[in-house]
Amino acid sequence: MKKLLFTLLTITTLILSACKDNDKKTVYLPSISGAAYEVLLVIDDSLYRTPAGEAMYYVLNAPTPILPQPEPMFKMSKVAPNHFDNLLKATRNIVFVDVNPNKYTQAKINLSRNRWANTQALANVVAPDEESLKTLLETSGSTISDYFIMAERERMIDFYQSNINAEALRRVYQQFGSKIAVPTSMNKYEKKDNFLWITNGSALIRQDIVIYTTPYKSIDDLTHESIMARRDSVMKANMPGGVEGSYMGTEYRYLPPVTNFVTHNNAWCAETRGLWKMKNGEHMGGPFVSLTRVDEMNMQIITIEGFVFAPKYDKRNPLRQLEAMIYSLRLPHEVNEVVITAKKTNQ
Repeated sequence: MKKLLFTLLTITTLILSACKDNDKKTVYLPSISGAAYEVLLVIDDSLYRTPAGEAMYYVLNAPTPILPQPEPMFKMSKVAPNHFDNLLKATRNIVFVDVNPNKYTQAKINLSRNRWANTQALANVVAPDEESLKTLLETSGSTISDYFIMAERERMIDFYQSNINAEALRRVYQQFGSKIAVPTSMNKYEKKDNFLWITNGSALIRQDIVIYTTPYKSIDDLTHESIMARRDSVMKANMPGGVEGSYMGTEYRYLPPVTNFVTHNNAWCAETRGLWKMKNGEHMGGPFVSLTRVDEMNMQIITIEGFVFAPKYDKRNPLRQLEAMIYSLRLPHEVNEVVITAKKTNQ
């Protein structure tokens, strides 16, 4: 019996030691370095000056969709492979590009995380020749940019959840039965029927979030046209301007809004991007992004939108911050961990 107890204790000790060793590997990785949406490109100078290198440049410097002025997707810096040293290994987002006919038989993009730092995102792009690399980047380069954008969004959500505004959380849950992670800087509120406005109130870079619900009648309520008609109606009723008769509207001529249907939290979601402007009043405007989902527990449509007003500043990062906030939204069935069975809707 004593021998059995000794054996069990020994096995338990070994398991615990192994767990501690694994924890150390994760815990003791350094923090990432650099600012949000910065990317380090590790590429040979001679390759960078080719059409394939130019294609890589355009993947990272493509314009951010639907902003009032051009801003690249990322702030890119470049280094040759022989200068990629230990000081650079903790960079938050890294792209390695390598062409070698002796090592590779086809062009590929390999994505990975946490190699040298916690929450680090890496893309390894390889090809046997320049032509196949160029073709890969022109057809699938968005895989890299989407990957880094998602990594940045997850980092921001984690930060907001660890620095959460408890009052905003309480208000959203009380009014909509949902939860959202916004930082303490978003600390001014206005509540109306089926509508909540949260803002940082800044005079420099203004960030606002609005949440509103409407009854869900049929699948026709989820088209781009219905989403925009609903937005225009809700904003006109709830977002007046400083001049009598003015209100927030949507810019349709300069850069028309675009809706993409995506999966979020394993559920259908409509993501809409566009520009807002004040109508019948001040010359004010800026970018917005919204998510529209079906709250099936309450049979209603819920839309959460973030918009920026910063006439003298770049808007990419403030808008991306709002994206992280709105993507943190959890609907009532997700908060309460209720399994929803899809209901038949009118066609």
